[in-house]
Amino acid sequence: MTASARKSKVKVKPTLGSTNTSVTDLQDRRMAGEFPYALCVEGQWDPNTPKLKNKLIIYFQSKKSDGGDCEVESGVDGQTATVRFKTEEVRQRVLNKQTHELKIGQKTVKIIASLPSSDASVPHESTSSVSSITGEPHSDEEEEENVEPPEKKEEATTHRSAVIENIQNSGQEFLTMLVENVLKGSSAESNDFSIEMIPESNCAVVTFSYSKDAKNFIISCPSNGIIKRKNIKVRLLEMTSTVKAEGLPPNTNLDYLMLYFEKFGEVEDDGVTMETDVSAIITFKNPEDVLTVINHQHQIKKQPFRVLPYYKTLQTALYGKDRPTLRLPEEFAEKIDKTIWHHFKENQKSLDLVTQAMSSHFCEMDFQSLAVKISPSSSLLNRGGQTRKLIQTWTENALSGFSAAMSNFKSIELNIQKDAWTEIQPEIQNAVGEAVTLVPYTDEGTVAVAGLKEDVDGIEGILREIVQRVTQRIQREKGSETDEINMTPSIYKLLLCDGLEQQTRDKFPEMDITYHAHSQKLTLYGLKDEMLETKNKILEAVLNLIRKPIELHQSVLDFLHKNDLEEMSKGLFFNNGINVALESNGTRVLLVGKTDNDLDVGEKKLQTDLGHLSFNVEDLSVLTRSDWQDLVSHIKNNVKNVTVQTFINQVVVSGFVESIKDVEQELNDFVQKNSHIEKTLKAHKTVVTFIKDHKKQDWLEEVKGKVNVDFKDETIMISGPKLYVSECVPVFEDLLTSAHHCTMKIVKPGAKKFFKEKESVCVTVAKTNMNCLIQLIDEYDHPHDTVQSQLIKPAYQYKSHEGIEITVNNADMCSFQADAVVGACKETLLLDGGLAKALSNAAGPKLQNACDKLVKRRKLTTGDAVLLDAGGRLRCKHVILAIGPQYNASNPQESEKLLKKAVKKSLNLADQESFQSLAIPAISSGVFGFPLDLCACTIVKAIKEFCDFVEGDIALRKIHLVDNNDKTVQALEAAVKKMYGVSSPTQIITAGSSSSSQQQNQASSSPSQQQITALFQGASQSFQTKEGLTITLMKGNIEDTTMDVVVNTLNSDLNLGVGAISIALLKAAGPQLQVLLNQQVTGSANVGAVFETAGANLKNKLVFHAVVPHWNQGQGNEQKMLEDIVDKCLGQAEQRQQSSIVFSAIGTGNLGFPKPLVVCTMLDSAFKFSSKSSKHVKEVVFALHPKDTQTIQAFTDEFSKRFMGQSASASNPTQPQSTGPFSKVTTKSGIHEITVGGITLQVLNGDITTEKTDVIVNSSNKEFTLKSGVSKAIMEKAGPNVEAECQQLAAKTNSGLIMTEAGNLQCKKIIHISAQSNAVMIQKHVKKALEMCAKEKLTSISFPAIGTGQAGLSPGQVADSMMDGVLDMIGKTPQSTLKLIRLVVFQAPMLPEFLKSMQNRETGPAKQEKESTWSKIKTYAKSLFSGSWEKEMKQHGGKDFVIEGVQVDPVFFSICGPSQAEVDKTKCFLEDMITQEQVFQSITDTTILTFSDKDQQRIQDLQSTMNVTIRLDYKAHKGSEGTSGQATLTVQGLSRDVLKATQEIQEILKTAKEDEMLKREMDYTSELVDWQYEQGGQYKSFDQRTNLELEKALSSQSPNIRISFQGQAYQVKLPEGPAVSTTGGNKMNIQRIDRLKATESIPQHWDALAPNELYQKFNLQPTSTEYTDVLGRFQATCPNNKVLKIERIQNPGMWKNYQNNKSVMEKKNGHQNNENRLFHGTSEQTINHINKSGFNRSYAGKNAAAYGNGTYFARNASYSSSNTYSVPNAQGQKHMYLCRVLSGDYTKGVGGMIVPPAKNVNCDLFDTVVDNPAAPTIFVVFRDDNAYPEYLITFT
Repeated sequence: MTASARKSKVKVKPTLGSTNTSVTDLQDRRMAGEFPYALCVEGQWDPNTPKLKNKLIIYFQSKKSDGGDCEVESGVDGQTATVRFKTEEVRQRVLNKQTHELKIGQKTVKIIASLPSSDASVPHESTSSVSSITGEPHSDEEEEENVEPPEKKEEATTHRSAVIENIQNSGQEFLTMLVENVLKGSSAESNDFSIEMIPESNCAVVTFSYSKDAKNFIISCPSNGIIKRKNIKVRLLEMTSTVKAEGLPPNTNLDYLMLYFEKFGEVEDDGVTMETDVSAIITFKNPEDVLTVINHQHQIKKQPFRVLPYYKTLQTALYGKDRPTLRLPEEFAEKIDKTIWHHFKENQKSLDLVTQAMSSHFCEMDFQSLAVKISPSSSLLNRGGQTRKLIQTWTENALSGFSAAMSNFKSIELNIQKDAWTEIQPEIQNAVGEAVTLVPYTDEGTVAVAGLKEDVDGIEGILREIVQRVTQRIQREKGSETDEINMTPSIYKLLLCDGLEQQTRDKFPEMDITYHAHSQKLTLYGLKDEMLETKNKILEAVLNLIRKPIELHQSVLDFLHKNDLEEMSKGLFFNNGINVALESNGTRVLLVGKTDNDLDVGEKKLQTDLGHLSFNVEDLSVLTRSDWQDLVSHIKNNVKNVTVQTFINQVVVSGFVESIKDVEQELNDFVQKNSHIEKTLKAHKTVVTFIKDHKKQDWLEEVKGKVNVDFKDETIMISGPKLYVSECVPVFEDLLTSAHHCTMKIVKPGAKKFFKEKESVCVTVAKTNMNCLIQLIDEYDHPHDTVQSQLIKPAYQYKSHEGIEITVNNADMCSFQADAVVGACKETLLLDGGLAKALSNAAGPKLQNACDKLVKRRKLTTGDAVLLDAGGRLRCKHVILAIGPQYNASNPQESEKLLKKAVKKSLNLADQESFQSLAIPAISSGVFGFPLDLCACTIVKAIKEFCDFVEGDIALRKIHLVDNNDKTVQALEAAVKKMYGVSSPTQIITAGSSSSSQQQNQASSSPSQQQITALFQGASQSFQTKEGLTITLMKGNIEDTTMDVVVNTLNSDLNLGVGAISIALLKAAGPQLQVLLNQQVTGSANVGAVFETAGANLKNKLVFHAVVPHWNQGQGNEQKMLEDIVDKCLGQAEQRQQSSIVFSAIGTGNLGFPKPLVVCTMLDSAFKFSSKSSKHVKEVVFALHPKDTQTIQAFTDEFSKRFMGQSASASNPTQPQSTGPFSKVTTKSGIHEITVGGITLQVLNGDITTEKTDVIVNSSNKEFTLKSGVSKAIMEKAGPNVEAECQQLAAKTNSGLIMTEAGNLQCKKIIHISAQSNAVMIQKHVKKALEMCAKEKLTSISFPAIGTGQAGLSPGQVADSMMDGVLDMIGKTPQSTLKLIRLVVFQAPMLPEFLKSMQNRETGPAKQEKESTWSKIKTYAKSLFSGSWEKEMKQHGGKDFVIEGVQVDPVFFSICGPSQAEVDKTKCFLEDMITQEQVFQSITDTTILTFSDKDQQRIQDLQSTMNVTIRLDYKAHKGSEGTSGQATLTVQGLSRDVLKATQEIQEILKTAKEDEMLKREMDYTSELVDWQYEQGGQYKSFDQRTNLELEKALSSQSPNIRISFQGQAYQVKLPEGPAVSTTGGNKMNIQRIDRLKATESIPQHWDALAPNELYQKFNLQPTSTEYTDVLGRFQATCPNNKVLKIERIQNPGMWKNYQNNKSVMEKKNGHQNNENRLFHGTSEQTINHINKSGFNRSYAGKNAAAYGNGTYFARNASYSSSNTYSVPNAQGQKHMYLCRVLSGDYTKGVGGMIVPPAKNVNCDLFDTVVDNPAAPTIFVVFRDDNAYPEYLITFT
C-alpha cells in the first residue's frame, strides 16, 4: 500500500438499503467494491480456531505473504476462505509467492492460494473507503492517521549509544562531566550527546550524534582514571528490534496490535506481548523497522499513545528527556483482631515474624493501633528493570502478603460461667504457655487466647476440656445410679483392647466401671444419662463383634475343644496384643474380633502357633506294641499342650508348634527304629558294580550293623529299620550321583577277542591308575538312546505354533521311545488287562508292586493320574497310569469330562516332571466302552485345551498318540486333522526319503505318467523347511481346498468369468465373489496388483486376486512380477494372521509362462518367506489340476530335486529300496529270475513243501503253532518231531525266528518266522532269516509269500518288503555262502505282483555291440577276470571301486569312574590298547579279481573265524581300455590273526592262478567251438570243462574219451558220437559246432543291415509283391481301414532264435504244420521294444487274459484292429503286426494258465492254447521267442 493510499483511508458507517439485506451481505458487497481482486485460499486449519479471520488478515497484509491491503469475507467456510485485495498487483504478488505458511497455535499450516473459478470482479470507483484493519470493531467516528515513515538517516542503523553501568548514585552532572572528560581532546563538543539516567538499574545511557563518537568513547573509557577507580563499566548499547507501546486503550487486542504494527515492518511470530493493560512489547524481525515505528505518531480508537525503543538487556525502554520519575506508592492501614494485636504487643517474636515477612514485599510496619499502617520502603526504587512493575503492583502485593502473614495467627474465645471462673482460672493459666497470650474479658463472660495458629490449635482442646470438666463437676450434684452387664472375660478383654472402656472413662471420668471375673459381670456406676449412654455403647460394641469359623485341620480343632478356650484366648492372643478371642459354638470353634483385619491376624496366629504333624506307619505292627501305648500315655500325661491321635496307618500330633515337633520326633523315632522297610536304587549295572567294589570304603562303615545292602544287576537294595534306611539311602544316592559313567563303542576287528585275553590287565590298570571300572557289555545292554520310535514313521504329524509336535503312530506302546507313556486302568491300579497288562508284563513285577503300595496310601478316583517309574523292557523312563472313565451312554457329557480330566492330569504330570515327550493311547476305548471316534476327539480336544492354557510355557515338546490297531490309528489321525484344521492327508517328505507304494506296469505308458502316478499315489506330498514351514504339493481342484487363503489369477479387467482358475472359484463361491471384488476397485487394475476379498461360499476364509501379466518370451520383467505377486500374497497372509495359503500353478495356462520357471520362482519365494520365520503362516500349498500332467511333472521334478536330492524323471521317489545294480529279469519255464550281488533271486508258482533248497521258511505265529494255509502244509509234511522242536524253542527267548531240523522235507533246515501284519517286520524277518542261513553256511533258501494269508497284507506290499529284506542282507553281508533265494508263491494270481516288484528293480540290459568272431576271440584272450568281483568291476564301468569287508560287530564297553576326566582317560587308554594291536597287511595281485565263489567264501570265512576284515580296492588303469587294473586285498585285525589270514590268502592266490590258466583255456576254446548233446529233442551245450576235454581229445585224434556228465560216466565216440552211459547204457547224440564258421541263413529278400545294426525297419513299396501279399491278408477282414504304410522288421538274432525253435518243434511234434501267420495289435510306445526284443508275455492281462497269461495273436486282422489292442496315437494312427507264430500242437486255454497243459502221460506240454481247438481264431503263446514280428502295419 502506498503512503497516499494509507493517508486517505477513513472508516465510514455503512447504511442498510432494505430490511431484506443483512449486514453481512452489505459488508461483502462493500468489500467487493473496495477490494475487488479476490483470491481463494485453503489450508488444513481447524475451522473452530478463535479469531481465525483476524489471523488471515494479518498474514495477507504482512510482508510474509508479499501482500498488502486486503479484507476477508464475512466468514471462513471450513478450511477455505476468500481474501480480497485492493489492487491486482498485490494479488499477483501473493500468487507468485511459492509457499505460504501461517502459524496457528502450535501448528504451522501450509496455505494454497488460487484464483476463483470464475473471476468476474471488475474494479469500480467508490466514494467510500474501508479501513484495512478489520480485526476489531470500530465506532462510527473512529479513524486512523497513517503517516508515511520518514527517510532513514545515514546512521540510523549504526550504534550511537553506550551504557554506563555501576554509576553508584552518581548524578547526571557528574556523568556529563565524566563523558566530557573521556572525550576531551576529540572533535565532539559537549552538546553532541545526551544522557538518560536509569537509577533503578544503577546505570545510564549516553547517546551520541555520531557513531564514531560512541566508538571513541568506548575505546577511551578503559584508560580513564575515574572510571577505573569507581569500577564503572561501559559497553556499547545493542541495536534493538523491540519497541514498547505505552498509553494503549485498555483491553487492546493482541491480534489488533499485530495487524497495526505489521504496517511498519514484519513482526516476529508471537512478537506482541502485553506488559500491562495499557502497554505492550512488540518485536520486529528487522531492527531498522524500530526507527520507522518510533518516528510515527500513533493512536488507536482516537487515543494517542507513544512508542519507545525497548532494550531487553536494560529491561526498560529509553524515554530520552521525558523519562518519568519513579515515586513510592502511598501508605495504607489494615485493621487486625484485637486479641492478636494484644499478642503482638506482648510477644516480640511473633511481631518480628510479621515484620520480616512484609519486608520481602518492601513494606515497613507500624502496630501502634489496631489499624496497622503499611508503607513502602525506600529500597523499592532500586530494583532495576523490575522497579516500575513492582511500584505498580506494590499495594496489591503488600495487601496479599499481609493477609498471608496474618493467616499464621489465630485467636479463640471460651464462654465461662461467672461462678466457675474462680475454679477454672488457675487451670487455664497453667495450661497456657509463653507462646500464647491469654486475655480475659470477665465482663463479657469470656476468655480469649491468641498466638501462632499451631500453638493455639495445640491448647484449644485442653482449654475447652478444662472448661467442660469443671462445669460438669459442678452439675454432678444431682446424683448417680448402678447397672450390670453379663460378659465373659475374653469379650471384656476385647472391649478393653478396643479402648471402649478408656473412651468411656475419658468422656465420663467420674463414672465408676468395674469388671468381676468370678461372676463374669461388668458393673456401671454414675449419672443416669452417662450410665445409659455407656451401657448402650458397650452392648452395641458386643453386637458388632465379628465371629468367624476357624479353618484348621480337624486334629487341631479337636485339640482346641479339649482345652479351656478362655485360657487359650489369653495365651494366644491377648498376651501378644491381638484383639481376638476364641468362642465355642457346639462342634465349631469361632474367632471373635472387632474387625476383619483382627480376625485375619488371629487366624494367622493360630496357623502359626498351632499345627499338626503326621507321619505314615508302613509297619502297622509297631502301633500294637505295648511300649508304643506306654509312650503315648506318657505324652498325654506330661505334655499338656499337644494331643496324639492314631488313624489306621497314620499318627497325628496336634497342638502348639513348639511342642508338637519334639513329640512328633519322639514318636517318629520310635516308629523308625521299630519299623522295617526296603529301598531300591536303580543304576547301570557297571555303576552298581563300581559302587560295590570301588567305593566300598565310602559306604561300608555307614551301613555296618544298621542295614543290609544287596547289589544285584542294575539295583542296590537297602533294607532294615526305616530310620537307618533313611540315613543310608542318601549315602548311596550321593555315590551314584558322584559316579561318572559312559559306554564306549569300538568297531575294530578282534577288539572283543583282544579284551577278553587282556581283560585282567586292562581292568587292573584302569582301577590302579584311574580308579575306574571297565566292563564288556552286550549290545542290548548298551544304554544308548535307541531310535526305535524314530524308525517308526508317524502316520501323521502336526506342529503347533507354540512348537509342540503332535504325532499319530502305529506302534507298540511297550517298545515306544518316550520320556513317559500313559496306560489306562481302574481305581484299584490292578494291571490285569489290555494295555495296562502289556505294560506290566514289559516292566516286570515292580510296576504292579508300586501300584499296590500307592493304592494303600492314597484313594484314587476316575480322572486321576499317577506317576510311576518304568523298567524292564519298556523303552520309556516313566509310566503314567490314568484312571479312565467307563462310558455312560445315558450321560456322555460326564464321561467326556472325566476322560478330558485324565488326559490333562497326565499332561500336567509330564510337565511337572519336565518331560519332553509323552506317549498317550486311546484311553477308555477298549473294555471301558468309549466309542472310538468320540474317544479320539475327546483326547485330542483335551490336548489342545491343555496346550492353549499353558500357551507354550511347557517343557513338553512332543505328544505321541500311539496304538497298534489300524482303526484306532485312523480315528486318532482324523481327530487331529479335525481339531487343528488340516483338510487333506499330508505325508511329510524329508531329504532322501521314499514311500513304498506299488507301481503299475509301465511297459506301454509314458515315463511322465509313471512318475506322476508314483508321486501322487497319496493325496499330497509335503516338505518341511528348517524353519518349520510346510510346503505341500497337492493334486486336486483348487476350488475344493480348505486353506485359509486361496490365490486367484485374473486379467486387469478383473472379470472372474475369464480364465480356468477364476471360473472355477467363481462357480464355487457364487456371484457374490465378483461383487466383493468390484467393491475393491473400479475399472481396470495394474498388472501385479493383489486385491483381497472374503471367500463368499468357498471353504477358504479369504481370496487374494492377483493380476498376472502375459509371458513375453522373457523380453520383459514378467518373471520379477510373478515373484512379487507370490511375495505379496505370502506377506499379506502373514499380516492377516492366516495359517495356510494355496496357490495354483500361476501363469502356466493361457498366460504362457514356462512351467519350470513358474515352479522355481514360486518355490524360491516360499523358501525366502520361510527364512523370515513367519509367526502365523505355517503351510504353503500348490494345488495342481489332476489332468494337467505336464505341470504336475514340472512340479514333481523340482520337488524331487530340492526335497529328495534327485530328479523325479531320473528316479522314481516311490520305487522300492535299491542298494545295488540288478540284472534284467529273465523268465525260463515259468521261473522269473534276477541276480544281484552274486545271488540269484527266483520267483515262481509252486508248492514250497517240494522245494529242495537248503532251507525252507515257514510263516507261523508268535508261538510257532500255526496250522493253516502254507504253514499247515509245511508242518504236516515235516512231521511231529519238527512240531515238538518248535514248542521247545518257542519257550525260550527268541527274536521272532527259530531254526529246526527238516523232518520229512527234502531241505536241510526249516526257519520258522513269526509273521506279522507289518511290512517293516516282514522286511526285518527276511533279512534275519538270510543272515541265519549265511551264519550256518547254507547256500539256498525258499520263502513263501509271507503275510498274504491271515495277516491280510497285499501281495504288492509283501513282495516289496521281501525284496527290501534281501537287499538289506546283501548290503550288510556282501560276501556270503548264500547263492540262491527262491520266492515260492502258492496262489498263481499273486505271481504278477512279485514279478512286478522284481521288474521295478531291474537295471535293463547293457547296450550290445555287434562284434566279429575274431574281435570276440581277442577280447576273451585279453580278459583275465571272472567271478563276482569281476562283475563288480564291469558294473562300475571299469572305474575305481571298493568292496568293504564284513561289517565288524561293534564291541561295547561300560566305564565308570569318580570323575569325567578319569573316565575319559580310561576311554583313551582302552582305545589305545586295542588300536596298538591293530595291523594292516596288503596283497596286490590282479588274480584277486578271478577268485571263484569258493575262494571268495573262504575269504569270507577268514573274516569270521580269524576276527579280521578284508577289503578289496580296485584301481582302474586310465586310458587302457580292456586291460585289467590293480586289485588289492587289505587285511586288518590283530597282528597274529592278520598273519594267519595273509598266509591263507596267499595259498588261495596260488590256486587261483592255476585255475585262471585253465579257465582262460576253457573260455578260449568255448569261443571257438561248442560241443553239444541232445536232450528232449534239443541240443544243449556241454559245460566248459567237458567242452575243453572233448576238443583236446579231438585235437589229439583220440577215437573216444570218457567224460562225467550229470552225475554219470559216459563213453564218447569221436568225432560224431554217440555218448553212451557206462552204467545204464543210455545213448546221447552229440555234435560239434565250429563257432567261427557257424552262420544262420536269413531270408533272401531282406535288405542289407549295417555292421553295427542289431535290427531295423524297412518300408515296403506299394508296388511290390511283398506289400500286396501283406495288404491282402489285412484287408481280408478290415476292408474299410486305410493302410498308411507297411514295414518289414529285420532282426537277425530274433529270426535265428525263431528258426531254431521251429526246427526243434518240427522234430518234437513229428510234423511241419507248426507255423501260422497271425495278427497282433499294439500301441506306439511298445513298437521299439518288440522290434528289438520281441514279445513279452509278462504283460499278460494288460488287455485281456481269458485263455492264459501269455501273448495273444489273432487269425483275423479285424479282431486286433480294435482300439483296445491297436491303441490310437495322438494323430489317430494305429499299429498292428503280421507275425510268424509257432502255434504247434494246441488245446483250449483257461484263465490263469502260465504254461500250456500236458498233452500226454510223458508230461509233454502243448505248444499253445486257443479259444476253439476246432476252429481257432485266438492263439496264446507262452514262449516269447516262438513268435516273430515280421511286418508292422500302420493304419487308421
